[in-house]
Amino acid sequence: MNRNKTLLASLLAALMLSACGGGGDDDETPVDPGAGGGGGGAVTLTCNTAGYVAGAVAVPTATELAAYAGTFNGAEGRFDDSFAFVKSGDATLVLNADGTLTYKGTAYTATSFCLDKVASPTYGRILYVEVGLGKFDMATAPASADLGQAWGVSPVDGTTIFRQGLKP
Repeated sequence: MNRNKTLLASLLAALMLSACGGGGDDDETPVDPGAGGGGGGAVTLTCNTAGYVAGAVAVPTATELAAYAGTFNGAEGRFDDSFAFVKSGDATLVLNADGTLTYKGTAYTATSFCLDKVASPTYGRILYVEVGLGKFDMATAPASADLGQAWGVSPVDGTTIFRQGLKP
């Protein structure tokens, strides 16, 4: 695949993943996840609402964040010219109850945690996490066959797709 098609496919995938997201307002109230037994207060939570519809997302509380914590084993890869997913390997995303995060064994600092205010019938309330060059979406509802319970774009390069992330 030529470079332009690869870039187009990556951008389309990122847009599709962002479209799964809700919306937000300009509330960036920090929350200390350690205050609710979330694990020592390692991260102060904020929500970058710039990419969301006003009023649709908010900063999660420690208790809300803890519901998404876990290890998500998934696949990473890219979309080909026909937009079929081409797996290049396995990947593991770990979100801890204190807001710390690792991807493929490397720790990353998340810069934004936004939680949908309204649940969808398919995914429940989705947590959107911006980290490094990427973004992850996480659902507490049962996994979808296509996306899993966690999906997104790798924080390593901002173009590699992570999907089908499932908690064991």
